Amino acid sequence: MNIRTEISVLMCCLVFSCLSTSGSPSNGVGSEVIALMGIKSFLVDPNGVLENWDEASPDPCSWSMVTCSADGQVIGLGAPSQGLSGVLAPSIGNLTNIQTVLLQDNNISGNIPSEIGKLSKLQNLDLSNNNFCGQIPTTFSHLKNLEFLRLTGNNLSGEIPASLANLTDLHLIDLSFNNLSGKVPIFHAQVFNIEGNPYLYTKGTDMVDKGSLSNSSKAKLNKSGIFYVIPILMVPYYYSHFWDSSFFI
Repeated sequence: MNIRTEISVLMCCLVFSCLSTSGSPSNGVGSEVIALMGIKSFLVDPNGVLENWDEASPDPCSWSMVTCSADGQVIGLGAPSQGLSGVLAPSIGNLTNIQTVLLQDNNISGNIPSEIGKLSKLQNLDLSNNNFCGQIPTTFSHLKNLEFLRLTGNNLSGEIPASLANLTDLHLIDLSFNNLSGKVPIFHAQVFNIEGNPYLYTKGTDMVDKGSLSNSSKAKLNKSGIFYVIPILMVPYYYSHFWDSSFFI
């Protein structure tokens, strides 16, 4: 093989390598665009709130309902009360930097994607007041940074995954007004609402087993179906509407 032939082969390899890299955006902004477009394709958007979501755009940070960090990573998806229907696409699990997902008060149906369990940085998930059905994904137990979980007002069924009790950073869990059944796990959350799930039961009594709580906390299931866990530090003011003053009497 002469020098000219070797150079030609090397150039072909270099061009092929560049094309392969540019055509497979597996990391960074490219993968986030693909993930968001997957979400859009599964949703029905009668009000056009996702109209400027365009796969030809290299920057999802300019899209409506999307929040980005200073370095351009997608960290928030918020489209509450926008009349969205359809289903939530599994591609949401590829938004690996996301911290907040707020899709409450829409008409989204189908199962909650188990892929949400891949979102290790997720802190706030609100899918309340939709038409989600099926079970709460057991993969939620992987969301070690989750602080607020609201699934109220859906058609969820089955048992509450016991593994969710291992999420020690949770401040609030609202599972009210679904069709959940079975035994209620013991959570460390400051507020745990299960009102409107008549087939749920606690372990032998309305009082939570205090052996599973720290010495600085106590818990109770009141008549409306809300667990209260009162640590030394109280729940933030903006969640104070969950509290029942009769508990302190």
